[in-house]
Amino acid sequence: MRTARAANGGFTLLELVLALTLLAVMLAMLFGGLRMGVRAWDAGTGRGDRADQVLLTASFVRKELATAFPWRFKDPLEVKLAFRGDRDGLRFVSMRPADIAGGGLSFVSFAYEPGRDAAGGRLVMRRAFAAADASDFSSLDASDPFALLDGVTEARFSYFGAESDASVPAWGDKWDRPQRLPTHVRIDLAMGSLRLPPLIVALKLGEEAGCYESSFQRTCVPRR
Repeated sequence: MRTARAANGGFTLLELVLALTLLAVMLAMLFGGLRMGVRAWDAGTGRGDRADQVLLTASFVRKELATAFPWRFKDPLEVKLAFRGDRDGLRFVSMRPADIAGGGLSFVSFAYEPGRDAAGGRLVMRRAFAAADASDFSSLDASDPFALLDGVTEARFSYFGAESDASVPAWGDKWDRPQRLPTHVRIDLAMGSLRLPPLIVALKLGEEAGCYESSFQRTCVPRR
């Protein structure tokens, strides 16, 4: 006895419904896998871009700090080296390369600016021309900030050095000694739950490098 499908030469309605259902399930599984793959690709690309941004920022900050110069403010009464640092940022004088605004010396600041939401703040930089008659860093306050790294949720600047040649060097969150420079600067950054490796930079020039008017090492005299 022949079956109904053999007699009619086609599929029954139930078989057609089952086939369409299986096809829909297979397409849904394929689309879900494809969507997960795209999300994983986007996440990997985003992490790679962020890693590149962090590496570029660290390299730039390292090069800028490595050119820190022991420049002295214009003060006829005392020696005041142009370097100030606290937990949230620092200000110093950088020897800019010749291809940036004609070269020369410039006031530079790195600072952490907290954000207003959960996205975090940012690490910013300011730069201003170091005028020969400048007595402070006030020209930096009028310069526009440039964002070096976004998404920073926490930042800490610290400084390694000694108060005098006889004292023991140590790390601290503040540097306001007018006649000495720290030997190292450390920057700790966090981006959400991710804590970046600490960036530690050694300053290559000591205070005596800026003593143009003295013939004795580590002895500076005020500008006239």
